[in-house]
Amino acid sequence: MRWALAVVVASIAMYMWGFFYWTLSGMPERGLHPVVEASAASEALAEHFPEEGVYLVPGYDPTVEGFEELHTTGPLAMVYLTSSDGAPVMDPGVMYAGFCHMLLACIFLSMLLGLTFGALPTLFYRIRFFIFVGFLCAFYVHAGEAVWWRSPWSWQLVTGLYDWTALAIGGAVISMIAPYPTYPKDE
Repeated sequence: MRWALAVVVASIAMYMWGFFYWTLSGMPERGLHPVVEASAASEALAEHFPEEGVYLVPGYDPTVEGFEELHTTGPLAMVYLTSSDGAPVMDPGVMYAGFCHMLLACIFLSMLLGLTFGALPTLFYRIRFFIFVGFLCAFYVHAGEAVWWRSPWSWQLVTGLYDWTALAIGGAVISMIAPYPTYPKDE
């Protein structure tokens, strides 16, 4: 029962941290540039990217005539068209899906703690472990986006910092609530 409680409380803590980070802290503005003439940009997106999906500009096929020159002279872009019809600013479906995402992540964090088989005997070791796990996950994903897909470092640092801290918070809460394993003493 304590494992289930740990997962639920950790998910709520991560959700609250996400609200603070993305809404109140001002951090997203450090990784995003303002859009000049948003309505004109929206029209251009609708014209050039007609359906939802991921687009690479100038493309992904080096056999297309002029590809190398377009790639060399730029600009280069990766466009994620997530909704051609728009969506509510605070979409309840996204909020629900986000909580479910955090709940699943906390289930996996608790499973990871269970796999340590008591190798983390104190709260300090457990929290330190999850700080590193959060860093490792965030580093691998966000540095990879910046290196392989040329995603701007400013955005990857903002999102990576969030992922690192969210996973560390989830792991810390699980560490505080989940039971410590007990083993029979050697006789």
